[in-house]
Amino acid sequence: MTPRPQTEHRYHDCTDAAVSRETTEAVRALPFLGELTTETTGLTAGDVTELVLRYTVGGSGIADSGWLKLCFKYYSDWDLQTVRPDGRDYATAELTHRGDLGGASADSLATVRRLRTAYDVKGGERPFQKALLIHLEDGFVRPGDEIVIRLGDRRHGGPGTRVQTFVEDAFRFRMYADALGTSRMGHVGDVSVDIVAGAAERLVVAGPRLVREGATAPLRAHLEDAWGNVASGAPARLEAVSGTWVSPPHAFAAEGWATATVDLPPQAVGSHDVRVSAGLPDGRELTAGCTVDTVTELPGERAYFADLHVHSDDTVGTQDNAYNFAYGRWIGGLDVLGYTANDFQITEKAWQDVVALCREVSEDGRFVCLPGVEWCGNSGVGGDHNVIYLGEDTTLARSLEWHDAMTTRSPAPEHWPITELYEAYAANPDDYLLMPHVGGRRAILDWHHPELERLIEVHSAWGTSPWFLRDAMSRGLRLGVSANSDEHRGRPGSGAPGANIFGGRGGLTGVLAPDLTRASVGATLRARRTWATTGARAVALLRAGDRWMGEEHPATDEELVVSYALYGDAPWDRVTVYDTHGPVLHRDLNAEAGHEPGLVRVRWGGARHRDRYRWASWTGNIRLSGAGLLDARPWATMHREQTITVDGGRIGWSNATYGNDTGVVLRLDPAGDAEIAIEATVTEDARTERFGVPLADLAEGPVRRELGGAGLHVTVERIADAARLPSTLTGELSVRPPRGEDSALYVHAVQADGHEAWTSPLFFTAG
Repeated sequence: MTPRPQTEHRYHDCTDAAVSRETTEAVRALPFLGELTTETTGLTAGDVTELVLRYTVGGSGIADSGWLKLCFKYYSDWDLQTVRPDGRDYATAELTHRGDLGGASADSLATVRRLRTAYDVKGGERPFQKALLIHLEDGFVRPGDEIVIRLGDRRHGGPGTRVQTFVEDAFRFRMYADALGTSRMGHVGDVSVDIVAGAAERLVVAGPRLVREGATAPLRAHLEDAWGNVASGAPARLEAVSGTWVSPPHAFAAEGWATATVDLPPQAVGSHDVRVSAGLPDGRELTAGCTVDTVTELPGERAYFADLHVHSDDTVGTQDNAYNFAYGRWIGGLDVLGYTANDFQITEKAWQDVVALCREVSEDGRFVCLPGVEWCGNSGVGGDHNVIYLGEDTTLARSLEWHDAMTTRSPAPEHWPITELYEAYAANPDDYLLMPHVGGRRAILDWHHPELERLIEVHSAWGTSPWFLRDAMSRGLRLGVSANSDEHRGRPGSGAPGANIFGGRGGLTGVLAPDLTRASVGATLRARRTWATTGARAVALLRAGDRWMGEEHPATDEELVVSYALYGDAPWDRVTVYDTHGPVLHRDLNAEAGHEPGLVRVRWGGARHRDRYRWASWTGNIRLSGAGLLDARPWATMHREQTITVDGGRIGWSNATYGNDTGVVLRLDPAGDAEIAIEATVTEDARTERFGVPLADLAEGPVRRELGGAGLHVTVERIADAARLPSTLTGELSVRPPRGEDSALYVHAVQADGHEAWTSPLFFTAG
């Protein structure tokens, strides 16, 4: 046999320096782990679109079984999916170019047969935890190859992807690559797009609601888009009218936030509702209103509103500190803002910078900014507690330090467990305020320091947690109430809810301070002279004689008159007075006003449990028999994706609750034997409740079905026309606190729009 001669040499002879250099330079010219790019520079918050990203494989190439992670921040409400091609948010990855960089032969091009995608909400490292995972299957890719990633791929019939619903300068996508197939990822790089507000759709006015006679009432007005973002570049003309008083004309700036401040003089306050209108350049006129009442006995010039729990982008929030502080003051209408950093994530340099900024932006009589951190020990060792620095000392007592800028591989405890946090600040308790919080690592009340812990947070953007206050009261803890935003979306001060995770509106803490200074506000917070709302600009007051809520009254067996006063930014629906064991007095203001014939409300709400992912996703329907449906209106829905549908006599819903209630108001033309049939499903728990309610039974009161969890329920009830309900409400009750026993009373009230308010308790002490 004679071997056949080789007819050609099919390789690059690298003994030739020029040949070798050509390949080396071609590969080395690429970033080693590749490059992520997009042609898109800006998006509108909440829009549905298709976003195309392009990943060019770097000089490393990617080995068979290697993979990519496209990450973005966990607290964005932007989501993806990879299982329904015709559904919203469908994401794909496709190899679009198999290159021959370096002179590769045709049979040496990329061999990968499939890019398998999956979406994992915690597939990356904080804060870039949401991740589209792209796995190479059955082959490799070469340097210079290109992978196109489509978020909201429309080629399969889907509508696109819904962009996050809140504004963010330089929203970042971060790419990681597992070049060697070892599952150890390297950082490729970031691309950013600006997410801006949509067109102005409504006018919002934030006022103090309650002022002392003779005082001026400042109103903050701004324009919002459909998702609650402050509009920009809308040079509208603003006018406020109260009785015969008409404000001088105000103009929104042609650039920047569409906002203005109107100061109501004393003669314009107290006797009239205030109507505010904004004339837009396109000819539209948007209107809004507010009520400002006057009282003679108020410790300060007005009711002050605070948001004591605000994150920014130096940990896991959105926008920088200066942006958030300005937003809280001028858009949120806050008098007091409490900055909050996750203690394990903020660097010492960033902490010193934000403390200095808090001092810089504070202005006595106008705005108080308090620095603070969130002590982030896990629930098993105490859970999240906010630490607010009221004095000059701002020394951090971290749970630990653990963030992506560190080189160490394992965290080391510092002030861990909660008892070590107490020890760090116990020597001078008046300089600090500790506040247990229900968030991702909810606080556990088995441990308590009464001199440091003075308030408890009953609501935030995580949701509503009335059980937290009831738990504290049942244990005998003397805590006042607070509600805040825990803002991660750059909207402190009753910020609009997101479409997921942070599904509640930001809360507000009312502060009954003598004046607006750091010292006065700090002393008032520690004295527990506070109320809390789920974001309403409402005021809730409770007192016994000259002792305000939060104060301690000796229990002497003598009869006391306890009075409450509620000033809502909507009419009041119901009021309940609680002691440490539960409700002791309930007022159904719909019944007091007289039920409107044929007006029925079906509401559902609560949460599935008390920990991080507590929300309940509901689907359900209502069917009517023996009654005609004249009208069906959503009630207390949180945003535009929470839907109510009407099809003849069937009403359907699909939404989520975070401890709050939502529902539908039906106007019926009932016959005597009419009935409502309800089917409600909590999808995460695969639990369905079916029941019927004869309308005649509602004459005896609401019908409520409990579904377990943390207050899951469906309630059917008759209601009054909201125009007949009071927005200002007072009441009193006689109590006789038993001598030698500790007890307490507080008020919880609900507005007709679903917003809630709590007073801090009055404490009756054995001595």
